[in-house]
Amino acid sequence: MKGLAPLWARFKQRPDWFKAVAAVVVASAAVFAGVGAANALAPKVEEPTPSAERSSAAAGSFEVDEAAGAEIAEDAEVAENPGAAQAADSGADAERPDPRVVADTALAALDAASFAEGVVLFDSVTGISRTLEPDEAPAVFQALEAYAAAGYDVGFVVYDLATQRGVSYNADQGFFSASTVKAPFAAYVVQSEVDGGGASLDDEMFEDLVMEGTGVMAFDDTSVYALRDVLSNAIVHSDNTGYALLRERFDDGGFEAWCASAGVDAGAWEGEWYPHYSALDLAKLWINVGFYLAEGQGLSSWYADLLSQTDSSFLRAALGDRGAVLSKPGFEIDSYWGDIGALNDAGVILSDGGVYVAAIMSDADYDSDYLTEDGYLIADLASALGGVHDDLLSPDVREEGEGA
Repeated sequence: MKGLAPLWARFKQRPDWFKAVAAVVVASAAVFAGVGAANALAPKVEEPTPSAERSSAAAGSFEVDEAAGAEIAEDAEVAENPGAAQAADSGADAERPDPRVVADTALAALDAASFAEGVVLFDSVTGISRTLEPDEAPAVFQALEAYAAAGYDVGFVVYDLATQRGVSYNADQGFFSASTVKAPFAAYVVQSEVDGGGASLDDEMFEDLVMEGTGVMAFDDTSVYALRDVLSNAIVHSDNTGYALLRERFDDGGFEAWCASAGVDAGAWEGEWYPHYSALDLAKLWINVGFYLAEGQGLSSWYADLLSQTDSSFLRAALGDRGAVLSKPGFEIDSYWGDIGALNDAGVILSDGGVYVAAIMSDADYDSDYLTEDGYLIADLASALGGVHDDLLSPDVREEGEGA
């Protein structure tokens, strides 16, 4: 990945409201500036469907209340995260709105947006939404045609946190989550349990169950792990055993409340560790993850580092040359359990053109041992969505005064 200095040089030329959203994320991203953003895509076999034994709205104005913004001293941020020094020295002294206000604004925008049939462009500031024509986003339409030609359904949501503009397709269609659910659950554990004082990264966890498939823990000779290693394995290596141990220990209803704060009804999943949900739900969950990272408190920078190092990321492979990508993919092949084919990815992208959330979900079959040829589908769509973000959603577009 290119260094954060060129990105920050461009951010300084942006208006204050853009820098307000981007500054904290840049500071967190500085921690992993040395990590290669274009990590080689190394897909692994995703999780099997959980066995029966273990599977048992945000509302408000679209306008950010600038009075609610908090002026946060850059010196304090640098003390918490030394990697932010470069950003602080570059004059990032603009008043920042409260990250929770930004997150609530985004959630309210997604709740109120019209997700009509077709590719929809929506603008939360103007309240205007409309269906895009193929000549306005040809690469996106070509990618969607490829899914249809292969016999698959797909849905996506892309939303720029600064301009409050988004684009969507089949946003509310349900798909199998696969391993995408691991990122929000781990964020809940780090934010609510560890930062909240109910657990420590040094806590020991006994491997009392083993889940094969993705990961490393099922095949090593270790039986006791520190919580930090379980969290790291669950995110970086998409470890099924690690995720199962986290669910065993922390599945006490707190995660449902964490999801509810994002406007997602996790109670409807009926205890499933790998539920079905929509691209809209996944985008909302990632807005909650992004809110935690943007706060810059507790272990948020440590968790951001994990999300930057996932063994595979379709979003990073497609968009990593444009900036930092924090993401967690999930994929699976259909089986006799039925309805679990999945080729998904979601995350926060910090690019030259802005900070945005992207969620892509489909029922395409994919895994590294059996069906890998479908990988081009999500790669092409992710690349096309990065382009449509820069062309239609970015701060540059807002500065030019374009409406939806």
